[in-house]
Amino acid sequence: MDFKRPHPINILESTTKYFFLLLLPLVRGFLTFRGGFYAWLSGAWFDLLILTAILMMGFLRWICTRYYFDEQGIYINHCFIINYRCYLPFDRLSMVYAEYPFYFRPFGAVRIKADTDGGYLHTTDFSVTLSRKEAARLFEASQAIVRSEENIKKIYHPQWFYVALLSLITSNTLTGVLFASTFVSQSGNLLGKEFEEMLMGRLTDLARVLAFGLPPAAALTAYVILGGWLISFLMNIIRHIKFNVIRQGKNLEIKTGVITTRYYSIQTTKINLIEIRQSLTTKLLGFFTVFIHCSGYGKQKNELSVLIPAADKYEARRNLNILLPEIPLVKKKYKPKLRTLSRFLIPPVTIMICVFLVFRLLYLFFPSLRLLFFFMGIMGEIPSVWWLFVKIASFFHTGIGKENGVYTLYYTYAYAFFTTSIPEHKISQVYCRQSLFQKMADCCDVIIFSYSEGKKRLVVPNIHVKEVNQIFDLPLYPVPDKQKRKGSRFHEKIADRG
Repeated sequence: MDFKRPHPINILESTTKYFFLLLLPLVRGFLTFRGGFYAWLSGAWFDLLILTAILMMGFLRWICTRYYFDEQGIYINHCFIINYRCYLPFDRLSMVYAEYPFYFRPFGAVRIKADTDGGYLHTTDFSVTLSRKEAARLFEASQAIVRSEENIKKIYHPQWFYVALLSLITSNTLTGVLFASTFVSQSGNLLGKEFEEMLMGRLTDLARVLAFGLPPAAALTAYVILGGWLISFLMNIIRHIKFNVIRQGKNLEIKTGVITTRYYSIQTTKINLIEIRQSLTTKLLGFFTVFIHCSGYGKQKNELSVLIPAADKYEARRNLNILLPEIPLVKKKYKPKLRTLSRFLIPPVTIMICVFLVFRLLYLFFPSLRLLFFFMGIMGEIPSVWWLFVKIASFFHTGIGKENGVYTLYYTYAYAFFTTSIPEHKISQVYCRQSLFQKMADCCDVIIFSYSEGKKRLVVPNIHVKEVNQIFDLPLYPVPDKQKRKGSRFHEKIADRG
């Protein structure tokens, strides 16, 4: 076997975490120092020595890493300090991932990753940086085994409006705030603390100007949330622009991104389930966003396991029948009874009352801060009122359907509505959970775990016990927690399904 080394840029890639910690201060010191090159060198010699040592460590790691692949699989040999050998057969791979970052393009480098159902939970099983030519060969070799001889390609390319709608739904304020804070702190490292303080001062002054009568702290909080969400929205747009999916044989090829282009090759037999997510707004408007659950896809930082960014009901069903006919959507057959409606409404109503009482007391006992507490009380009530509307809609959304060995589960989690289709052979465990109040209504929560690299937990609440036993072919009683921990006849029967 003719083993090869990764692309030489892997030397820098292996040391990036520590390399920039020294490189940025060195560059800043060189640009601001007025005593000449030799004077700067005499003051920075220790940092340069550490930088050289870091680069040497990266070089040794690159020398000691080799790979080889043929039509059957890929071999990895890494002998730096600890000898590590790995072989991944292509027919066992659930996903192969090729990434073309913009900063790799001048060097002609591509990052390749692969994953299986039995690997690491938070990282891919294999990662190597190759030349464009070698990466294309590896990508084609990994796809050949699932494409077989079928030449028919089924292509899905969403409209730009649907990509924007996906970004609107999935944007996370925290992600945007973290990105902005990282930008500010790194700019301080590069340009000096004076610049960082000046930037933060200007942003604070801007928040005061745009407060429009609100307390400065409340206005600043609101603008931080809004600004973080907007940054996250723009990042999602850039990440998912030019999104398209190609189905050929038993392979799904997904392409996305413009600044950093990403290609995913996914074996359809390794897909555990499909999941449709909706917010209350998109549910009322009739839009659906479809995700898939497969080892490796959606594991990268800020990555979403998207199959269809957004579509109306007709388009979503039509495209799912084209891309994944193996996992159809089944209509609801079993739904919560009307007497269980209170089980949906009690949690949000309780939170609404608690929030009102807390801020009412603060309003009465702290007269000087009444305006602030009034604002915070309104802001605190909005999520709970919105959750009440979600739970009302959840009562009509929740249910279970089954047809031809495929279960479709309708449920909600927090503020999101989920419709999940999962083949029976991908279910590893099912059990019922019943509280004291649910016993009075003769209903229970159905909890399902999927067969996958990590546990995927699906909960359908408040379904009638006899209907649960009928659809899953279970004994006519739920398992109390104590019996489940000891191991009951019910639990043993469910474990056999895995």
